[in-house]
Parts: sequence; structure tokens; C-alpha cells
Amino acid sequence: MRARIFLSLGLGLVAACGSTEQSFVGELEAAVIYGEDDRIEVYAHPDADLQRIAEESIVALIPATRVQPLPEGNFGVLASTLKDRRDLCDDEPFANQPVAASCSGVLIADDLVLTAGHCVGPSRPCTVFNYVFDYYLDAPNQLAVLDEDDVYSCSRIVLDADSSGGQLTPDFAIIQLDRPVTGLHAPALVRPASPLADGAPLAMIGSGSGLPAKIDSGAWIADARVEQGDYFVVNLDAFEGHSGSATFDEESRLAGILIGGRVPDYVFLPGETCARANVFDDSLAGEIVHNIAPIVAALCESGEGPDELCAPDACEGEPCGAHSTPSEIEDPPDAPGIVAGATSGCRVATHAGESHLLFLFLFVWAGARRVRRKAV
Repeated sequence: MRARIFLSLGLGLVAACGSTEQSFVGELEAAVIYGEDDRIEVYAHPDADLQRIAEESIVALIPATRVQPLPEGNFGVLASTLKDRRDLCDDEPFANQPVAASCSGVLIADDLVLTAGHCVGPSRPCTVFNYVFDYYLDAPNQLAVLDEDDVYSCSRIVLDADSSGGQLTPDFAIIQLDRPVTGLHAPALVRPASPLADGAPLAMIGSGSGLPAKIDSGAWIADARVEQGDYFVVNLDAFEGHSGSATFDEESRLAGILIGGRVPDYVFLPGETCARANVFDDSLAGEIVHNIAPIVAALCESGEGPDELCAPDACEGEPCGAHSTPSEIEDPPDAPGIVAGATSGCRVATHAGESHLLFLFLFVWAGARRVRRKAV
């Protein structure tokens, strides 16, 4: 959990993407550093169910130009390190790991991936990404091997909804892959549409900051919004790139996807010339998780949903989907109301051979609270 807060007024950061890229395959250069947050490598997490889900169901949305076929038939990823991308201090967690993913996702049917709606759209078609399983560490300093069973492309967007104006939800996209998944991959188990309660534990698996997937199982729901049924407010350790990350209840059932939260992710502290992860107190919980129930309801109403999600008793004898009544964006409990920011990250190429473009990371602090969507 985030245990303290560093705020900086008028912070601006400019970064060039791709200037220090290398191909990452297998072994990493430095040991994993475990910090004060709750993000843990997949291989090191004590919960066998969450480990299994990370291995079977979690997807990273990686620009196809960054996924490189190798002579031996496997794949590598082209990326800079988190340290180089964010100008991090040497002792920051995961500093020497690759930053390749733009968003995260989860498999919900044999050929359907769920992610955040703002991760794809007119400026970022679903076809610019590969949908990559097994983007995680399976041993100390060791990336899992990526083979042909792990790398997919987008056939079409089955359903998408990206809210605008004063609402946070709906914000989801359901991608049909170019083929049904093969190998050891399988859809995540969706929880029944019954509401969660304030204080209920919640775990998240995804590629925050574009890193190989981490498991965060130390969070709980600060505001379940039971009446609205649209989203939860949670104290997850979420970063850019966590958009679309799957979240799970205490029985390891899919509860929703991460769609936004506090900014900025990294800050320069007084007296230091390198950046550190921004840390907030748990009482300032402000990460936003889209409830899975209205997403499933929309998919089933479209006629595109599989029976294993859309049958009236599909989720343990109960419906998987239920409609929500979204309301205007509200401050999370006890929020100071001073955080604002723009979606940031590296713009991906939309045509083959087109180079990655320079993107400005701009964080603006203002009096009214806004929530930043966590796409890289």
C-alpha cells in the first residue's frame, strides 16, 4: 500500500520514447528490487491461484513494432528500461526491467480480451498492438519465454465504450483475437454480479508502467458504490500501463478492470536528481476499477457474448452481468481534491515501419480533482 504522499505543484516532465531501446529476451541485467509497495513478481507470489491466473489469463497490449520474432521461433520485446524511461533512481523497484506494454488486459473467452476503452480508439486502432500472454518474470531476473501460443493480434473490436464529459464509466473494450487461444491459456473466472462491500480485499494483475506483469494483492475497496454498481474506489498500487488490468475478489474471481487513478506516478524529491515512485497514504485511496458486471451485461445484450458468460446461471448459479447507474465523477473518501493530469505515454506507430513518436508527459495540478486514465 502507498504509505506516504509527495506532492509537487506545477510539475512538468518531457520524455523521448525509444532513444535507449534494446531487445529483452530471457535474463535481465539486474536483480529485482522489492520496495514498500505491494507489487510482487508472478513467480514469487504466495497465492497459487493468482499465479495461475497470471500465467493463463493476463494479457499485455504491446505495440506490434516492439514484438520481435527470433530465429529460434520465440519472441523478444524491444523496449527501454524503466530507469531510462522515467529517469529513476538506481534503487527504485524494477528499475532495470523493460517497459514494453501500453495497457493491460484479461482473457474472458477463448478469443475475447477485455481491456480499458481508452486503450484503443481512432488514434490507436486495436491492430497496432499484439496481445501478449506470459509477459512476466518466471524466475529471479528471468523473463518467461514467449512463443507462438503467447502472441496474438486483433481481428476486430467486438464492443467498446469510452465515456466522456463528467463520467468515468463506461470505459471498456472487448477485443476479438485473430484466433482462439492455444497452449495453457484459459479465460479468467468471472464473479457473480452481486455487489462487493466496502473493505473487501482486491488483487490486481497487470503491466503498470509497461513492466512485466506484477501481482498486487494488498488492496481493499474504499468505496464499493453498491447503489451505482459502476466502479469501485480502491487503494491499489496502480501506475500508467495498468489501464485494463484485471482485478480479483478474495476468491480469485474477476471483479473488474483498472481504468484510472491518481497522478503523477513518479516525482523528483527535494535534493535528488532522479525520480521516485509517488506514494500516497491509504486514506487517500483514489484508484478506479470498472465493475465487471455492467461490462458483461453490455456484451451479452450485444449478442456477442458466449454462453459461459451470458446464461442466467453462468456465474455459480447466478447472472454474471448487471446494469449500472453511473453518476458524475466524485472525489474518493477524504481526497484533498488537488490532483489532475493528462493521459501520457509513448504514442505507438499506426503504420508498418513508422517510428515511435516523441510524446510530452505533462502533469498539471489544479484545484478541482480529475482522474488520470492509466494508459501508457
